[in-house]
Amino acid sequence: MNRLAFSKLIAITVGVICIALAYNHNKSSTYQISGPIYGTYWRLVSTEYIPDALKKSIENELSRIDFIASNYKKSSEISKINAASLNLDISISPEMYSILSLAESLHEITEGFYDVTLGSLVIDNGFGPTSAMVENAIPISKKRFDFLSNDLIIKNDNFQFDLSSIAKGYAVDSISKLLLAANRNNFLIDIGGEIIINGTKHGSPWIIGIQNPLSSQNQSIKEILGTGFLAIATSGEYRNRKISDIGEVTSHTFNPSTQLSIKDKSYSVTVVSEQSSMMADAWATALNALGPEKGISIANAQDVAVMYIMQKENMIIKSKSWNYSD
Repeated sequence: MNRLAFSKLIAITVGVICIALAYNHNKSSTYQISGPIYGTYWRLVSTEYIPDALKKSIENELSRIDFIASNYKKSSEISKINAASLNLDISISPEMYSILSLAESLHEITEGFYDVTLGSLVIDNGFGPTSAMVENAIPISKKRFDFLSNDLIIKNDNFQFDLSSIAKGYAVDSISKLLLAANRNNFLIDIGGEIIINGTKHGSPWIIGIQNPLSSQNQSIKEILGTGFLAIATSGEYRNRKISDIGEVTSHTFNPSTQLSIKDKSYSVTVVSEQSSMMADAWATALNALGPEKGISIANAQDVAVMYIMQKENMIIKSKSWNYSD
């Protein structure tokens, strides 16, 4: 073999090895993108390449939803609704109808414990933007609001909407649909702890850790393994709370009947839904507000998969539909 032929053989061999290495790497690698949104973070992990154009579409969609549901933006749709006069027809977008109709369904099912009209109560207790407070807003309303149609509501009282318990879930659903439309079928999307997994991680299940409430580190106490579609949401008072100078604890979830923050025996509530992240997000807050006794009863009646982590020795209580961890 002459020198030229030998050189070509070496080049071809090296090329084949490089292609094989690249192929094996791509079979096991994941692609991650992330950024800030809604006062928290968003993160996407995918086994399939996410081009810049798709990343831009995701960022645009997150921003669009921010201008629908954020009470931190005075120009958002919900801020305009909060500032609107009483007893007048108020136009709402299809997205707002979707959010509010689910919220009202849960309000009825939970006998009022899930309530997105407590905005001023939340702000008064230091868990929302004071700049968003409407003049003379009341902390709780019995009259609330009514749907006139799919695109019209009427406010019957001077309350304030707060969609923080449902809007992130709606956003996760929206990004999931965007990814599927782009033929990206294997991914994990996480917005501030509201999560959807879809497909597999190179043929293996996605693994979601449930935070140990007693640990200040990212340490899981339970793991959820899933393939296909699952939405996971966790609500809890162990991180988002305030402690006064005299040691009084105020949490970010409130009991509408007492107007006081909940003081229950559970650390956290995790809901898994095979329908939507918005459903999981809202149910997690609702079942957190209800507490484990009422919550498990309603979850069983409504076929909701929920797991409570209790303060006493991290004891676990699960609904009948929970089959996502040991």
